[in-house]
Amino acid sequence: MGKPYFRDFTNMKYREGKSFLANPKIFKANVALHFPNLHGKTLASSRVPRDTTPVLRGKVSVVTVFSSVWGEAQVNTFTGMEQNPELQEIVDNNKAMAQRVEINIEENAIKAWIVRLFQYRLRRQKTTEDWGKYFIVHRGVSESIRETIGLLNGRVGYVYLLDQDCRIRWAASGNAEGDEKLNLTRGLKRLVEEATRRKEKQPTKAQKAEEELETEAVAAGAS
Repeated sequence: MGKPYFRDFTNMKYREGKSFLANPKIFKANVALHFPNLHGKTLASSRVPRDTTPVLRGKVSVVTVFSSVWGEAQVNTFTGMEQNPELQEIVDNNKAMAQRVEINIEENAIKAWIVRLFQYRLRRQKTTEDWGKYFIVHRGVSESIRETIGLLNGRVGYVYLLDQDCRIRWAASGNAEGDEKLNLTRGLKRLVEEATRRKEKQPTKAQKAEEELETEAVAAGAS
């Protein structure tokens, strides 16, 4: 009731709805906000809804959020195959560490039904492994969530760069301007490098088993 219905459309006349400028460098992990868990259906399973957090956790994720064709075109200025081939190359070369996730928020029942009707077209445009990374969210995106992560205009597209712990390390809105696309690519490289170093420091299963045996041996000797 407190939000004018045509506010988002009115704001589109200002820099095509761009809500904020992207940060030049990634946010430090200790001050970054967590991306909220959203609940929706995917192209892989149109009947059973899934949470976004299990998909996002454990990988560096380039997350695009949109609610219209206009918004989708805007996020493509950051992440499109033609507009930013280097970003896709990084993801393809680091599939164990990086991924792209798309979130289509369709709270209008009629529009959501149309999206479901043409899901087969969306599947044709994507690889089978990416079907589970395309979410169609109908509800659960409250005004509080929108304001917290900067989803200030429902007609505009947004891009988020998340680390392995689902923390927002970089964010952008609207069309890519200036060095924003370059900064996204640099941020993705940086987080992939961090994730690689983090994985290298983690002990393998064999090392963990060896450490457990050593602990048990020490305990047995002490007894």
